[in-house]
Amino acid sequence: MKIERRMSQYREFLAAFSLMLMLSLAGCTVKLISSYDEATDRAVTDLQRKTEAHLVVLESVEGLPECTFEHHKQFYDEAKVDISAITVRAAAIPKNDITTQQTVLLASNLDNLEKLHKIACLSKDQISIVRSHFNTSFTAILKLELAKRRGE
Repeated sequence: MKIERRMSQYREFLAAFSLMLMLSLAGCTVKLISSYDEATDRAVTDLQRKTEAHLVVLESVEGLPECTFEHHKQFYDEAKVDISAITVRAAAIPKNDITTQQTVLLASNLDNLEKLHKIACLSKDQISIVRSHFNTSFTAILKLELAKRRGE
C-alpha cells in the first residue's frame, strides 16, 4: 500500500511538473528577427514613390536640356536624407540587421544612379535597368517587413 501511495504521489508530482514546464516553455518564444515596423514600411513605400516619380520625369525629359543632373539635384539630396533616416531607424531596432543591410544596398543604388546621372543624361533603356534595380531593393525591404507583420 505504501509503495502504491508513493507511486501515485510521484505520478501526480510528475504530471504537475510537466504541466508547469510546458506552460513556462509556451510563454518563451525565441525571436531571431525584429518585429514589423510600420514606420519603416511607410518610409520605404514613400521613397519608392518618389524614386519612381523621379524616373518618370527623367524619361520625359530625355534629350532635353532639363535632363541634366543639375535640374534634379534636389531629388538626390532628399532621397539621401530619406534613406539615411530609414537606415538609422532600422539600425536602432534590435535584431534588424537584415533590413539595415538592405537599406545600405538601397543607398548604394542611389549613389550609383547619381554618379551615372552626373556623367550624362540617362536614356530610357538605362532608366529601365535602374528602375529594375531600385524595385528589387524596395521589394526586398517591403517583403521582409510584411513577413514580420504576418509573424513569419
